[in-house]
Amino acid sequence: MQQEEDDYFQSEEFLDILGRYEQAASSGHTPYMDSDELVDVADYYMSQGKHREATEATRLALELHPDAQDPVTMMADILFETQQWQDSIVWLNRVLDNDPFDVQAWLNLADAQIQCDQFAEALDSAEYTLAIQPDNLHALLQKAYATSRQDRYQEASEIFAQYIERCPDDELALYHAAFNLCFLERFHEANDMLTRAEELSQGLSPEHLNICLQRSYTEARIGHMQEALDALERSKEFQDPYTKVDYNLLSGHVYLLFQHRDKALECFTKALANAEDHLHTMRTIAQVFMDCQDFLTASDILREIEEMAQRPEYEDTRAEAIKAICPAQAYCYYQTGHKAEFLHYLQMAIALNPKDTQIFFRDIFPKEARVDDYLYYANGLE
Repeated sequence: MQQEEDDYFQSEEFLDILGRYEQAASSGHTPYMDSDELVDVADYYMSQGKHREATEATRLALELHPDAQDPVTMMADILFETQQWQDSIVWLNRVLDNDPFDVQAWLNLADAQIQCDQFAEALDSAEYTLAIQPDNLHALLQKAYATSRQDRYQEASEIFAQYIERCPDDELALYHAAFNLCFLERFHEANDMLTRAEELSQGLSPEHLNICLQRSYTEARIGHMQEALDALERSKEFQDPYTKVDYNLLSGHVYLLFQHRDKALECFTKALANAEDHLHTMRTIAQVFMDCQDFLTASDILREIEEMAQRPEYEDTRAEAIKAICPAQAYCYYQTGHKAEFLHYLQMAIALNPKDTQIFFRDIFPKEARVDDYLYYANGLE
């Protein structure tokens, strides 16, 4: 297919079309051409990485031929390829309004929706693809990922298993499946998947850094401290300038899981010394203590953040800091049995940060309960 397209772009027929288009455009005139010709010109520019020129040719095709479908599809393709996700969703829906059986449009729509955190919509799009093509593996993987991102971890694990059975050497799928299993606390299975993913990647996968980081976590969770630290060390080879990884925080997490509190505190002290955002780093440390079931220490750190946020230098970020810590502080007080403090911070959390409040308490209060009703249920807790 690619060779045929390349051959066409070298043909006399296309070169004549391109010449007429560029001659008219360079002289300031509108190239009055057929829709198919303008779409071919746009397609050629896309193949050359000239996205602006491709967009201009496509817009002209839409203006001159408003009823034609090919320019709509081309605009959707341009926006998708240039990662303009929200706009691509709009145009992909226009494509599907005209042809609801366009499998590639459904696949692209699901990918764009995932990029925009529209996971329920992405799941619907993947389901549409599978209704048209039941064996479409890309759609099956989209379905697994979108299901997992809606916190339906058991269901997602079953879908991931279907995909991996058919594509056992897909390291990205193994990584996402393992990440999902961690929410089910199936750490041995997750670690096996990550070990396989790392072997398959050989440092070439775009997710190799995250594979190593996640493997560090699962190794620690199954009782392998040195293997966890080794995985962190291996991951350092794959850092890029755009990815910030705080290895002091991650190492401290590993040490704390194995009750090496002094070493963990040493790592956390270094992390704070190098922190660009002191309050954010403290909040992360509190989350580490929560993950290690030390809710008293976590609560002390969160209270310190709240006090620090009152300082004049934090005036601009104070509201955001308080919003961020309220659900976590409420959860810590719930775990430590301090009911009055728990109710106080839960009320604040509901008002300031209902989204995170639901994440912390969805397994404590009835699943059908609205966040606004959590205080009612909390008052009934013993």
